[in-house]
Amino acid sequence: MKYNIFDKAIGIALNLSQKKQSEFINLLDENWFQSNFHKNIYQSIKEISENGGVCDLINITTWLRENNRIEKDTIYKLSMILTGVEFHETLNKEGVLNECYYKHSIRKVLLMLQNINSEMQSADPRSNFILEEVSKVKDLLSTNKSIKETTNLDSIKEVLFKHDQAKLGIPLGLELGWRVLKGNLILEKDDVMIVGGRPAMGKTAWAISLIRNLCFNENKVVVFYSLEMAHDRIIRRMISNITGIDSNKIKYGECSDNEINQIQALKNSKAWSNLIVFDGSHTTKDIESKLQTVNNRDKGVDLFMIDYLQKIMPSKSENRYQEVTKISNDVKRIVMAHRIPCIALAQLSRDVGRSGKRPSLPDLKESGEIEQDASIVSFLHRPEYYGEETDDQGNSLEGFGEFIVAKNRDGSIGINKMEVKLATSEWNDTTTENPFYQEQEEKINYSAGMKQSTEIPF
Repeated sequence: MKYNIFDKAIGIALNLSQKKQSEFINLLDENWFQSNFHKNIYQSIKEISENGGVCDLINITTWLRENNRIEKDTIYKLSMILTGVEFHETLNKEGVLNECYYKHSIRKVLLMLQNINSEMQSADPRSNFILEEVSKVKDLLSTNKSIKETTNLDSIKEVLFKHDQAKLGIPLGLELGWRVLKGNLILEKDDVMIVGGRPAMGKTAWAISLIRNLCFNENKVVVFYSLEMAHDRIIRRMISNITGIDSNKIKYGECSDNEINQIQALKNSKAWSNLIVFDGSHTTKDIESKLQTVNNRDKGVDLFMIDYLQKIMPSKSENRYQEVTKISNDVKRIVMAHRIPCIALAQLSRDVGRSGKRPSLPDLKESGEIEQDASIVSFLHRPEYYGEETDDQGNSLEGFGEFIVAKNRDGSIGINKMEVKLATSEWNDTTTENPFYQEQEEKINYSAGMKQSTEIPF
C-alpha cells in the first residue's frame, strides 16, 4: 500500500510520544485535509490528546464510534497507516507538514483560478472581483508557511537508520534489477541518472528492459515519457521483450497462433497498471504536471524516465547549449521537489573521431550541464556495431553490449558486459560470470582524461 502525504501526517502523529503528539497535531490544520477520513482522524487525535488521553487504535476507534464518524473501511485504513508509516518518515515530520500545506495551497489556487476564469467568461466581468482573486492567489503563493527544516541531528538519525537497513540487506533506494549492477548502483529519491548513447546503441531497448525489471518483476510504478515513439510502439516492444517474440513479427502480422495466445495471456497481467506511458512532445512543465497527477494516485511513483532528454521542448528559444542546460536544471528541480528519481536517456553525437567509439564523459560537454546535474552518468556501447568481432581476450562480441558507469557519486564505476537482443528490445545479464568490471575501470578513467579512482569528479 502506498501512502499519500496526509496518510503520513496521521501516521507520524500516531507514532509519536504523547507529549510530541500534541505538539505535532497543533501544527496541522484541519482545512489542509481533503477527505472526511483524514479530517475525522485528525479531530479524534486532537481531542484525545488535549484531554490527556493516549491516541492509540482503541481510543481513536472509541472516539469515532461515539461521535458517529466511523465508516466502512476506517479501522482497516487506520491500522494500515499505523503500522505502515516507516520510522524515517517521523524524522522528516517538518517536511511532511510543509507538503501537506503545499497540497492544500494548490487546491485553493485551483479554486481561485476557476473563479477567475468563470468571471472572465461572464457577460459582464467584474474587474474588482478578478483583481481581488488575483491578489489572493499572489498572497497565498508568497506566504511563507514553511516549518523549520530538518536539523543536523535529524539527518544523523536518518543516516544511522539507513545504515541499519542496509546491514539487514534492505536497499536504501531503487535497484535496477540486473545482477551485474546489484550493490554498485542504487537510485535514491533525489538522484538523476543519465544513460547516454550514440544512435543505434539500443537506448530505448535498455529502457524497455528496465521497465520489465521494475514493473513486471519488482511491482514498482514507472512513468515513461516517450518523446519520439508512439504509445503503441512502446507497448509492442514491451510485449516483444517479455514474450521473446521478435517485434517485427508482431509489426508485420507474422505471429503464429501460439505466439498470439502468449500475447493474449500477457494482456491480462496486473503489472500493466504499474506502467504509465506519455508520448508526444513535452516541456518540463508538462512532465511535472503529469507526474504530480500520477503520483497522487494510491500507488505513487517509484521512478520516471525520459526518452530522451534533448527531445524535451525548450520553454523559450535560446542557443542549444543554454536550452539543454535549462532542461537539465528543470529535471533536477522536479526530482528534488517531488522526491522521485529520474532516469533520462541522452543522445550522443555519431562523431567518433574525437573521443573514440566507446563514449565517455567528454561526449556530454556540448550538451549543456547534463553531467553536473546528474548523480550517475552511464553510457551504452555495442562494439559489434563498429565491426569489432572480439575483445582483448579473443572472446566474441556478437550479441554483447557494454553498460558503462562513468560517474557515480555513491558507488563504483566501470564497464559491465551485458547480452543484447535488439529484435526483442533486451539488455540482460550475461549467463556467465562478468569479468569486465574491474578490468575496464582504468580504461574509463583514461578515456575521461582523469586518474584512476572510484568516482569521477565533476
